[in-house]
Amino acid sequence: MGKQNIPDVVIRRLPIYLRVLENLSEESYGNVISSFELGEKSGVTPAQVRKDLSLIGAFGKQGLGYEIATLRDELKRILNLDREIKVAIIGVGNLGHAIAKYIIQRYDNEKDYHLKLVALFDSDPRVIGELINGVPIDHIDSFQDKAPELGFRMVVIAVPAEVAQSVMDKCVMAGIEAVLNFAPVHLKAPKGIRIHNTDLSIDLMHLAYYL
Repeated sequence: MGKQNIPDVVIRRLPIYLRVLENLSEESYGNVISSFELGEKSGVTPAQVRKDLSLIGAFGKQGLGYEIATLRDELKRILNLDREIKVAIIGVGNLGHAIAKYIIQRYDNEKDYHLKLVALFDSDPRVIGELINGVPIDHIDSFQDKAPELGFRMVVIAVPAEVAQSVMDKCVMAGIEAVLNFAPVHLKAPKGIRIHNTDLSIDLMHLAYYL
């Protein structure tokens, strides 16, 4: 099955499987993992694991399971994580700064982590020109020129809600294809641009119900 035919709900589970596999020690764990074990560590049923992995052409050996290294490499290929992907962040307040440090630290310390932060943008003149681990903070007005120059197609938006749509519009004009939005607002974009929303305030309120 081609990538375009894999349901998004499955694509959202593949990184969870990959994280589990990356955290396994093959020396102490062995080189094979069963669908039961992978499902237990991922929070899904063994049947769901088998169904999901069959969609990407990964078939385990009956009675044994999935070869860890092979499955890990296949998941990376499917998720495009077998090559370097350049990322930019718009909004370098506390949240944007923390996300930047996280991406940079993982890229520097993990040989198999392929998300590389190449650009930072803000509109606050007080932070323009500052460096975060060698990456300069540029003014948002330079975004459309910097996107093709630096070659990033993925952007993290970490700006206040009232300016988030105007920032999204700049991403559209610059040809950005994937956006992770932390602003607490629904963003509009043409078909073909993938937007994932992460609303920390909503998630916290959701959790508050269970206290």
